[in-house]
Amino acid sequence: MTELFIATLLGILIGWQAAKRVHLQGFRDLLRALKVTEEDLLRAMIKIQSPGWQPEDLEEAKDLTVVEITLEQQGNQIFAYRKDDSTFLGQGNDKATLIDAIAHRMKDVRLVISEEDGADLLQKNNT
Repeated sequence: MTELFIATLLGILIGWQAAKRVHLQGFRDLLRALKVTEEDLLRAMIKIQSPGWQPEDLEEAKDLTVVEITLEQQGNQIFAYRKDDSTFLGQGNDKATLIDAIAHRMKDVRLVISEEDGADLLQKNNT
């Protein structure tokens, strides 16, 4: 009886892991076929996590000028610079204050921050 229980439990665990791998690979293949990059996913994630975000915001963002920026952290401050010409855009000690600082300098643009340019700094607790 114990062997049957262990075999059943082992079968469930192996099946669960196999199904998870098949689904993940299928999803990766789908994203690859649609030519969705990791950068596209990161931008969407950051946009969706913004306060007050609505699904129609993605359509409006397509018409905006794209500005790539880089982020640097020094102490508890995050500094934002344009990637193309290193122009200082603003600083803040968290995501909200940084966005407010950048908004004072730039209007009607879509900011893009790749992972290698410090996008993870907006997700950390920098207070």
